[in-house]
Amino acid sequence: MKERSIRQTKEFMRCFLTTELFDEWLLGEAMITGAVTWTVDGRVNRAYYGEDADAEAPGSAHMPWAQIRPIILSLIRGKHTPLSFRFLLYPPEVPGNPASGSADLKRVCRIRFHEGHILIASAVDLKTFTMDKEPERAWDEELSRFLDTHSLDFEEP
Repeated sequence: MKERSIRQTKEFMRCFLTTELFDEWLLGEAMITGAVTWTVDGRVNRAYYGEDADAEAPGSAHMPWAQIRPIILSLIRGKHTPLSFRFLLYPPEVPGNPASGSADLKRVCRIRFHEGHILIASAVDLKTFTMDKEPERAWDEELSRFLDTHSLDFEEP
């Protein structure tokens, strides 16, 4: 697991909440603490869609960020900054990429805001135990490249 500190909080939040940059990512969970605390479970509730689940529900087990982003933006937007927030996101899988997810490995990105600072951590969730740290290192590097490519300035503490 590698954690990065975002240098430009406002620019990162603008990209995260108002652009399509993370739209293909899936939401695992969100917690936003302001006047009250909102907790969002990103798992799709297929029963909600009833008989039309196959046609209307997202194809994955988790809700795409694109669909939940406007709701999260409405919770965060206002004259007061949230006290804190935490998002767990799963990036899209890239076939043939060793850092991409698989049945045994799920890449995780945790975005945390606390005391005016945003920290982004990369981690992997493995279904089976292994001593091989290469998937974790590859995902650490890929997330750093993603942030660099999109000019989201960060430092590694």
